[in-house]
Amino acid sequence: MERQTTFSTQCRPAARVGASKPFDLDWLQPGKHRYALLNPLHVASSDRDDLDGRTLRTPSVKVRDPLLPQLICLEALSLTQREHLAQRIEQYAKRGRAFLSALLQSDADTEEIVEHFRFTLEQARPGSRRRWWLRYYDPRVFRHLCWLLETASMDRLLGPITCWRWPDQHGKWHALARNEVPDLAIRVPLLSAVQWSCIDRMASLNAVIDRLAMLKPEAVASFDAYQALDGLLVQAQQIGLATAEDCQLYAEQAARFHPHIHDHPEMRRRLDQTVETQGSYIRRCEDLSAQSLLAMARELETIT
Repeated sequence: MERQTTFSTQCRPAARVGASKPFDLDWLQPGKHRYALLNPLHVASSDRDDLDGRTLRTPSVKVRDPLLPQLICLEALSLTQREHLAQRIEQYAKRGRAFLSALLQSDADTEEIVEHFRFTLEQARPGSRRRWWLRYYDPRVFRHLCWLLETASMDRLLGPITCWRWPDQHGKWHALARNEVPDLAIRVPLLSAVQWSCIDRMASLNAVIDRLAMLKPEAVASFDAYQALDGLLVQAQQIGLATAEDCQLYAEQAARFHPHIHDHPEMRRRLDQTVETQGSYIRRCEDLSAQSLLAMARELETIT
């Protein structure tokens, strides 16, 4: 059974992330951000063919180039290219999508940045001989690394990058400045076994965040909230819920209705039956409405 490690985000990189801002076209001007990251899986090829991106390959992971992230050197773009890029960013934003995965500031040249990604996109994992792909170019992964990683580990992940700016699901952008210049000669594992377990849960964590963003936005408004949701996913696994979908529902119920909703006798009965029969928790809860769960939450409030 995994032991959930808790910590305050005040001592993590998350504490240094500034307030979110809408995208500013001035960020594309020379001297603002030298590089950008683009995920070809999220951008039509016709919208990126003229950007001359550098594919970020790694030594061990054998993936076709069209599936790999690309580094765009913004300083190498002509004025016309920069204007077209700004138009595409606005067009994608109107559709609720981000054209760029990140904007990067750095004094390093392109080759140094490419080489840094070559060795950081692949990571050693405790207990495994193979290298593991760390998708930290994905904003939905990077946001969690801000509360998951220690400051020194984040500095090593950023390497020559002095500031990393990324979009959220609402179209706002966040920025994290590197704390201090790391010793890039250090090649010790970046993540612990417990942190890798969190990486494994990240798809489920993001699924819960997406649901709560529609149902109860205030429940996913901070890095502390993200960490708390991950803790609920761990609880669900430890109780014995077997599927990712069941664990997601467990976390959603606690975050949406009451942190101790599963202590209610009715919910405890459903959980026990699910674990005993190795059945589906989702099916056990099919007859529950939001009103009935709110009623249980009110009962818990009167007891406590």
